[in-house]
Amino acid sequence: MRKAYFLFFFILSSMEALAHPGIGLVYDGKKTIYFTDLVHVWKLDITTGEPEIFLENIHTHELYLDPQGHLYGEHYWYVESEGKFKNYIWKADEKGILTKIIEDRYDENNDFSFVRNNRFESFEIRKTADNYEIIKSDSVTETVLHQAKLKHPTWKYLTKKEELLFIDYPSLYLANSSDMVLLESDISSSRFPFSLQSENHSIYGVWTDQNENIYVALYGGRQVIKIDKEGYMNRILTSSFLWSPVNGVFDKNEDLWLMECRIGGEIRVRKIEQSELNKKASFLKENLFFLLASMGIILLLYRKFK
Repeated sequence: MRKAYFLFFFILSSMEALAHPGIGLVYDGKKTIYFTDLVHVWKLDITTGEPEIFLENIHTHELYLDPQGHLYGEHYWYVESEGKFKNYIWKADEKGILTKIIEDRYDENNDFSFVRNNRFESFEIRKTADNYEIIKSDSVTETVLHQAKLKHPTWKYLTKKEELLFIDYPSLYLANSSDMVLLESDISSSRFPFSLQSENHSIYGVWTDQNENIYVALYGGRQVIKIDKEGYMNRILTSSFLWSPVNGVFDKNEDLWLMECRIGGEIRVRKIEQSELNKKASFLKENLFFLLASMGIILLLYRKFK
């Protein structure tokens, strides 16, 4: 019986260790993917699938890669002696040589967006006194594209057509220079154990493929959904138990590289070939660990009380 209680409380403690990962995942269009695990920035060669540390001890939630191959991110840390958070914004070349482009400052980064086009113009959503503004900026001017009543917009993604996709739980919106539309009013999903996530961490990265189909990582539901150009929404995959999708990117061969987070904070990026994306995995395969753990608890309880 003690073993059963131990296993039960182990599962509960694991649920309490649910991480809030970043979404930093970018692809250079050739053979290199960069991603963050909030401890380091990693470099992955898609020809081998093997990652290596690119930048050590860098806590960044987002990444941006410009057409020249320069990688941008932030570093965020807590200064215990001052009881305050600090951050700086950095730029790294292909060799991993890092340069600060905004020096150390207190609090969070609220003025440098990692959602940018190839001209380095940025897109962000800024809270005002009574609503939100969707803003496009270059080095000189800011343009307010839209004003909207939103609840708490979170992750954003810029398509090749320079349309801004963004999450405002539980909804998905699209905004361009002329219009802002609600694509889906509720894309939320809930699956144990990630169902315990707060709303602000339930829906994560958004990305598109070469045909501009939209994909969303439902972190709270361990699922990736696809919304095609006709507006039809389907689940295309479910992560294995204790793992959940965070973000994704398609390579030049249209294979998906999926970034996933494990309970406790471990990050992996794995390749899913295009031919596998539309194959529906069995419930048994998707939930094997959970089913085995449940069967173990039932067996222990049965032996104790029979």
